[in-house]
Amino acid sequence: MESKCAPGQPDELARRTPRPADYAAENCALVALARVQAGPRPEFLQAIADTALALCRSGSAGISLVEGPPESRVFRWLAVSGLCAGLRGKTTAYDECPCGVTLESGAPQLFIKPQTQFACLAFPGIDVPEGIVVPIPADSGALGAIWVMSHTENCKFDQEDVRLLSNLAIFAGSALTVVNARDSSEASDRRHSEFIAMLGHELRNPMAPIDGAISAAKRLCTDNERAADVLNIAQRQMRHLRTLVDDLLDAARLKHGKLAIRHSDTSLNDIAFDAVTAITHHVQSRRHTLKISGLDEPLYVHADHVRLSQVLGNLLSNSAKYTPVGGTIELNVSVEPCDTGNGSSGVVVIGIRDNGMGIDSEVQPHVFDLFAQSARGKARSEGGLGIGLAVAKRMVELHGGTISLNSEGRGRGTLITLRLPILRTKADVDTTRPEEPVAAAGPAHLLLVDDNPDALQALSVLLELEGHEVMASDNGPDAIRLMSEKRPQVAIIDVGMPVMDGFEVASAVRLDRALDGVLLVALTGYASESDKSRALAAGFDYHLTKPLSLDKLRYILAHRAGGRLNGIV
Repeated sequence: MESKCAPGQPDELARRTPRPADYAAENCALVALARVQAGPRPEFLQAIADTALALCRSGSAGISLVEGPPESRVFRWLAVSGLCAGLRGKTTAYDECPCGVTLESGAPQLFIKPQTQFACLAFPGIDVPEGIVVPIPADSGALGAIWVMSHTENCKFDQEDVRLLSNLAIFAGSALTVVNARDSSEASDRRHSEFIAMLGHELRNPMAPIDGAISAAKRLCTDNERAADVLNIAQRQMRHLRTLVDDLLDAARLKHGKLAIRHSDTSLNDIAFDAVTAITHHVQSRRHTLKISGLDEPLYVHADHVRLSQVLGNLLSNSAKYTPVGGTIELNVSVEPCDTGNGSSGVVVIGIRDNGMGIDSEVQPHVFDLFAQSARGKARSEGGLGIGLAVAKRMVELHGGTISLNSEGRGRGTLITLRLPILRTKADVDTTRPEEPVAAAGPAHLLLVDDNPDALQALSVLLELEGHEVMASDNGPDAIRLMSEKRPQVAIIDVGMPVMDGFEVASAVRLDRALDGVLLVALTGYASESDKSRALAAGFDYHLTKPLSLDKLRYILAHRAGGRLNGIV
């Protein structure tokens, strides 16, 4: 682009005697900048501008980077120090700025009385006798320029200032290349995590009516054995899809450090039973032999029952998938009584061994990495997202334990060992307190609220087959009207509705004292702790995720007369 402005005056610099170089000060400044490079990009750029101001003893200093397409390029004053610090963030047209002249020349430029040449430098009350501008080089071309300006006649620049600025420009160009790549990678990673979380949520929406429709169809086809068999297949695949979606959401939580657990005194026997029950169909379909040892007597632990069961189920499922038909899977539990220092009575050691495909030695160090897809060599046809082991590792760590994997190679089987300092003695746990009897969940008067007509219809039919009286609404205002007129016992409300979302519905209902008796259940595709907290804060009594679990709903209905349970089921 042809410049409309007069060029700089580099010859004048040659006539000036340069001051002695202060290499010690320069080295200290560069070391300090190297430390700042790891921080945020704006702070790093500002540190370079501050360094230029100090080393060149100028009145102002700054960095201006090129932005915009070629036909409308501008310089943005991204970092400014000194008297002109107020210009930070402003832009100047490319061909109306001394930085543009400098980039076009490809060499440092001295500008004497630049305010007479460049209107953009006409700062009110600030004189600029001269300034030096140096291009910031990069492999893709100059990124912009670094500059210093004097504001008094006795401040003159020389070749030493050019040398200092040129070194800072080279440093800035190299560092910006790294910082830009880092920030771009972090932004891409953030978008990737947000996409995974959103994908998991969006997949739950169509899963809900499909799951409801399958369950309802099974009820309607009890006298048709062939139809029931086909629907069982669909239900198993829906269960698998739900697991994949849960894995996606756990991956997003893992990336953001939001995986959490709730400790309670529980039974490892029950945890293992739940895990084995969840993978029984995998074991049976492949005709495996599952051997369990070490759980003949009750074993009490302080752990997150749901999450630890998820970990064991995931590990057992992996063994089932990657062990050839007719193989053997062993779940062995032992204890190591010792003082762990964290209130537990010892360490629980859980080993899961199979005689399956094994894992190559070069792959083993990476099997617990998120999205690792080569844990079982070429067995990609078995499915999986490479998420389960990474989540399992984090869950074990949140319990204060460790997880390790050992395989002697392809075809030699695999052993995964968990060491968890969660053991409790029988004396630590109140096992004598009788459990409160839970009344069976009788028919209830329900209101379903969801803007998805398929989900509304499928769930309505399913709940009617459960014996409940069901009303339906596809929007918030109508739901509030129905609650006021019909007074349902329980309202199950989708929170993601347009116009008036479920949180607004709950808040409005809780303002009406006449509706205090209505139990509000939030139904959503999101399952994070923040979503649960927001639902409870809005006035919901419970928070359930899609697809709706009939077992959890039965539990809520059975306990509805006994008061709230903090929304946790």
